[in-house]
Amino acid sequence: MAGPDPTDQGPAPWRCTALGHRAPGHYVWPPAAPLVQPWVRVNCSNSSENCLETRCCQDAGLACFQKNRSWAHCKTVCSDGPDPTDVDPLPWRCKQLGGRTPGTAPTSTTSEWVPKLCAAKSRNCLFCGCCRDPGHACFRKNDSFAMCAHSCAKGVHLEDPDNWKNWTCTQLGGRTPGPVHTPRPPQLAPWVKDHCADMHENCAISKCCKDENMQCFEQERGHALCLFKCIANHTKFSHHHQCSREAKGNTSEDCRFNGKTWTCREVGPRTLRSWSWPSLFCTHVMRFHSYEVEIVKLQLQQDEHFRGGIFACDQYAVYASDTSSGTFLGSGPYGPVRTRWFKTAPVWRSEANTAGNTLLFMNFWEAVRWDLQYKCCHWTIKADPDAVLLPGRLRGALSHRMDRPNFITTCGTMMYGATETISVKGLERYFSNENPCRSLPWHDWGEDKWLGICLQRMGVAPVFDGSLVGDNLCYGANCWDYHSAYHPFKNANAWMWCYRTAMR
Repeated sequence: MAGPDPTDQGPAPWRCTALGHRAPGHYVWPPAAPLVQPWVRVNCSNSSENCLETRCCQDAGLACFQKNRSWAHCKTVCSDGPDPTDVDPLPWRCKQLGGRTPGTAPTSTTSEWVPKLCAAKSRNCLFCGCCRDPGHACFRKNDSFAMCAHSCAKGVHLEDPDNWKNWTCTQLGGRTPGPVHTPRPPQLAPWVKDHCADMHENCAISKCCKDENMQCFEQERGHALCLFKCIANHTKFSHHHQCSREAKGNTSEDCRFNGKTWTCREVGPRTLRSWSWPSLFCTHVMRFHSYEVEIVKLQLQQDEHFRGGIFACDQYAVYASDTSSGTFLGSGPYGPVRTRWFKTAPVWRSEANTAGNTLLFMNFWEAVRWDLQYKCCHWTIKADPDAVLLPGRLRGALSHRMDRPNFITTCGTMMYGATETISVKGLERYFSNENPCRSLPWHDWGEDKWLGICLQRMGVAPVFDGSLVGDNLCYGANCWDYHSAYHPFKNANAWMWCYRTAMR
């Protein structure tokens, strides 16, 4: 970026003219953030000053962006149009004038004029260019309509009630600060069933699929099909299976592509599945460099008929404390699955000779709290990766325990940690004031004992259901009976064997 570079030894501006071609390969980020040079504190502007002349910022995570000819300001990000964090609604040009100062930026706040002048979610924001709801920005559909949403992908929008015309998705202003709203069940527009392609039809023109869980994938230019998943350079997705076994010189009509695999380029949006009742938000807490990774990845490799594990729930998330940037695990019903970070903590032996992991799980539940995804659904389930979860059966067991702050005990008075099931009202009661739970004598406890006692102290009622989980540590894990989950199955083959046995 042309201008001063806060990581350079001197404040002289860079021209940043490229003098040659970029070398091939992927850039590897350094293990530690670059150091901010001493001159930055003296020469650069703070977050309340005009940085038009200095073109650099003192505060971590900020860069200098120009609003107009007379004003520039230090900001985290900038999009042309009104900025909900600015003192006035006048539009920005958003030309970056210098390099970004390394570090984490402070949290922004929404200005007072935003609720009065900006549009609500799902409303036309074309003329105001800003949104009043937290986490939303204004995205253009065409010359006459724009809508406030959290995100926007170019192409058809299956929930657009008007038509299947493509969205340009040009962002018209800055994003309003705040957490993203909780997911909601998809509401497909009526035109999807008539306009989008069936499973055996070419979807290259419509760029959408009428069947749930299906995505339009390109086979070759001008031809695409609706599939659950597609893997480029995989023999399963060759243009003709027999051709992949024959010589490349074969010129027959069937083998005119010489066994070449599909491009597997995504064409348009995935048609999301409808939610079931009661709705479930299911989570894993996963350790890398353990057998748990292979179990999770095996679930993500299954086809659209697979009904086991947390990815068969209405919403899901995988948490890990190993890496803050998130690790790609595979593709699920809603697209790529990456881990979410939570703060790690030491683990020791509890009084019951199990893992003394209470502090670790306190941090996990804190991450769930701030992600807000749990608010989407009637129940939250924390399942260990080695627990074989059957969400379809679980819904039946929970359907008559609705609308109360409660949790399920599965072995006498205990809620075994392999599968913890808590109603949304029970979690909200915990999140409203968890301090008394942190003052309990939890240091010698396992996290499941701590959480059960904690919830009861909060007035969340325990409800016993001995048929919910078949656990070898309690009543036994017989995968041929009718439990909603089984535990433990500590390798991918054993996990899949139990699933298939239970589903027979």
